Amino acid sequence: AMRWIGWILLCFCFVMAYVLRLSAGVLREALGADFALSASTFGLMSSMAFYSYTFMQIPVGVLADSRGVRFTVVWGMLIAGAGALLFAASPGVWGLYAGRILIGAGVAGAFVCTMRFLANNFSGEIFGTLSGATCFIGNIGAIMAQAPLAFVVALLTWRVTFSILGGVCLLLAFLAFFLLPPEPQRTGATSFSLPSLKKGIASVYSRRGMIALTISYLGTSTGFFVISGTWGVSWVSAVTSLDTGPFLAGLNAAGLMVGVLVAGRVSDRLRSRRKPLIFFAGLQALSWSIFVFFGAFFPAAVLAPFFFSLGFFGGSLVIYWTVAKELNTTGTTGLSIALINTAAFLSVAILTSLIGFALDWGRALPPAIAYRNAFTLQLAMASVGFFASLFIPESFGKKVA
Repeated sequence: AMRWIGWILLCFCFVMAYVLRLSAGVLREALGADFALSASTFGLMSSMAFYSYTFMQIPVGVLADSRGVRFTVVWGMLIAGAGALLFAASPGVWGLYAGRILIGAGVAGAFVCTMRFLANNFSGEIFGTLSGATCFIGNIGAIMAQAPLAFVVALLTWRVTFSILGGVCLLLAFLAFFLLPPEPQRTGATSFSLPSLKKGIASVYSRRGMIALTISYLGTSTGFFVISGTWGVSWVSAVTSLDTGPFLAGLNAAGLMVGVLVAGRVSDRLRSRRKPLIFFAGLQALSWSIFVFFGAFFPAAVLAPFFFSLGFFGGSLVIYWTVAKELNTTGTTGLSIALINTAAFLSVAILTSLIGFALDWGRALPPAIAYRNAFTLQLAMASVGFFASLFIPESFGKKVA
């Protein structure tokens, strides 16, 4: 029974990770009013959490493999809580930057540790399904970071809201310390030293298909964060003049929630990773091409299902995690997932900033054209993700390492 309690607790940490990472999207007006942020400054501020999240992926992967899930999660949630409290008390832009950096670094371990916990405690036959369920639950946080968070911010102010979020993180750290079991040092796990880390990375990328898997994952994972994390609400407001941005961004998150469940279940039932992965990646690239060039002309009734579909076809991310696990040894499970996450979130951080700079550069253009030009960058990423997916080997739902 304790493995289920541990999984549920880690899912709550994952929910909080999504809330904090994606919270910037609904703060555009509030922070703009308080700190006079330009589009590029806001994009850079938002990306700080993704940069620190990215650069902490390998360390938390190594820590999860060597020191265990409890150690990594407890320290991570303490740091995330401190970051949220610093963000809430920020007197200026640099405080916002520092808070976002700590938030990203702190929540970096939530996902990797949950995958590590699943690999330790659940059989391979249901790993894909539980991975999908984990992402489904985690994406409740993505929905909470849209309209519900916007409502709370309007009701309590953004400073009070982030003080509460910081307190929740500290509570989760306390619960993790007492409810998650300590883990002994594992034989074959990568230790936290530079030579061992180099050896672990070399081991992961010596596996056939890991390079293609990484490239495809970084290409297909950016779309959701572009919409729900930073620019979706702003696009709706600027291009369509509707006030339903948080609702539509929430639908995007709901689409991802359903997509990961479907992708994980189909992948397990078919005992095929490659076919559903290519299918989802291809339709995601097609959906983005339609959205970039024709989204500004969609009526409101079409925007809702289309935002949902953009999230749904991003659901293939759960298959990437499963393939990374199956292509690598047990001792490098956490590191392998952390490495593909590093590539993915580095691309998210860079793309988020580039879109902000592109919007500032095109501020003299009509909003629809400025956003079309900026979002072409995301379309290119989705296309790269689909092309790389064609070179990922089939694992048939079994360990091949």
